[in-house]
Amino acid sequence: MTSKKGAFTHDNKNNKTDVWVTPQWIFETLSLEFDLDPATEPGGISWIPAKKTFSKSDDGLLQEWNGLVWLNPPYGPNTPDWLQKMHKHRNGVALVFARTDTNWFQDFCLKADALCFLKGRIAFVDWYDRTKSQGAGAGSLLIAWGGASVEAIKNFEKLTKNKGWFVDLRTPETKNLQESILNADI
Repeated sequence: MTSKKGAFTHDNKNNKTDVWVTPQWIFETLSLEFDLDPATEPGGISWIPAKKTFSKSDDGLLQEWNGLVWLNPPYGPNTPDWLQKMHKHRNGVALVFARTDTNWFQDFCLKADALCFLKGRIAFVDWYDRTKSQGAGAGSLLIAWGGASVEAIKNFEKLTKNKGWFVDLRTPETKNLQESILNADI
């Protein structure tokens, strides 16, 4: 387990880890098989459909990424580094807290191909495969780069019966909105 030092402060202060394992139902709903999960636990997680994995000891940030990537980065001060690498790779789905006030949201999420803001809070799974019934300390967001990923998170909204809000960032209207937001002098 990873120490929580430097992790986000809006979650439960009693948490002793920055590891938030994605529950199986998310992968069942996305219905994608990933080529890589670069930020998993040692040995991988049995329900994450990734052909290849990197754990902390492999340092997935330093490794080469190929194919369709699933990314649930360690939540904390290195989140921007993970999202920057995913943004450069531009093929996959990331799951992060919906922190629209952060620089990394402005720098990488708004420049992705699509977003799906999830309704409610995800009950993540702890190291012992137990679901955290109270849910995370903040709402979550799926970020998509690439056509297959965009379709998966678009279908995610439909399949979860509107438990998400899908935003296609590739449309001309959205591109204009992005530009005005990114150039706003606030």
